Amino acid sequence: MKDRAKWVDAAKFIAIIAVMTDHTNGFLYTDQRIALFSYCSVSLFILIMGITTTWSYLKGGGKAGSKAVKKCLDILRPYAVATIIIGLFKYREFDFEVMLDHLIHFNMSGPFYYVLLYCQLALIAPVLFYFLNNICDRKAGFILEAVGFVAVLIISKQTMDHSNILGVFAGGKLFGGTYLILFYMGMWFGKYYNKIKISTVVAAVLAVIASVCTVCWWHFITIDNFSLDSKLPFGGGINPPSISLGLYACLIALSLYFIEMSCLNRNGRIVMKIMGGLGFIGKHTLYIFLYHLFILETVFPFILSAAGIAINGFWIRRVVYFSGMILGSMLIEMILEKFHVVIRKAYDLK
Repeated sequence: MKDRAKWVDAAKFIAIIAVMTDHTNGFLYTDQRIALFSYCSVSLFILIMGITTTWSYLKGGGKAGSKAVKKCLDILRPYAVATIIIGLFKYREFDFEVMLDHLIHFNMSGPFYYVLLYCQLALIAPVLFYFLNNICDRKAGFILEAVGFVAVLIISKQTMDHSNILGVFAGGKLFGGTYLILFYMGMWFGKYYNKIKISTVVAAVLAVIASVCTVCWWHFITIDNFSLDSKLPFGGGINPPSISLGLYACLIALSLYFIEMSCLNRNGRIVMKIMGGLGFIGKHTLYIFLYHLFILETVFPFILSAAGIAINGFWIRRVVYFSGMILGSMLIEMILEKFHVVIRKAYDLK
């Protein structure tokens, strides 16, 4: 596999910005067209997760089952720490029973349902990878992949209508409901990623087409308000997503992919540097996802109240709050990771 593509982390940056935009609805903005823009967030995350999961397995370096378990542990550890930290500020005490209840139900903070969703998809990933890269790695393989996609559609429909895990919002559907469709599509695209060969000129044309389609589709969603989806098998849900939102996330990803493909020459250096800068933040989305609401709802009110500061003006407030949520979460990540290293050394863990 080639080095990690910049557009992938840039997509994660857009997704986390969308998450924070969604969670500041009514506070930093009131325009519902902006809210509809933000609804692509988790769908885009899951699509990208499918792509990077395939890349990870194609690189080898361990059994698929072990990789799946490691992926779960890599998110469950910071999730558990975040639950405890936020719980201590919320309840002003450590109550093991209360903490355990929140841990099991993934509800100490609203976005924590994503951890359950992520773990479900990480655990099913080896099966999907084996199907796409072993069973389908023969004649008529693409037909088998298409049949697999139809099977995923059927499974997703059934899990949307007939599954529940602990009543957890969104992530409480078995294998994520319609998120499984996006995950499969991501893994499918990841399989053929390095086999796609197009010139920078063709990529530039496709980038314009994909970007225009993205804007037009977002505009359509704002007008249609998911009435089209209400007539389709998966309905007009937002989380798990409807067909409209799934397509929206795919168009955003394709736009970024073709933009990068069109900039793989000297003339595209500036765009690639911008994408790389956005991607730097995109690499830290886990901690931003875990702590941005904590910073928004707990840290900011405490600091502003203690300092007697009032932030006036929508744009000033947006810049301050978004910067604070991003940089504050990254600071927490840095501190906790250093603390984690100290703990491992203290207990002599490998």
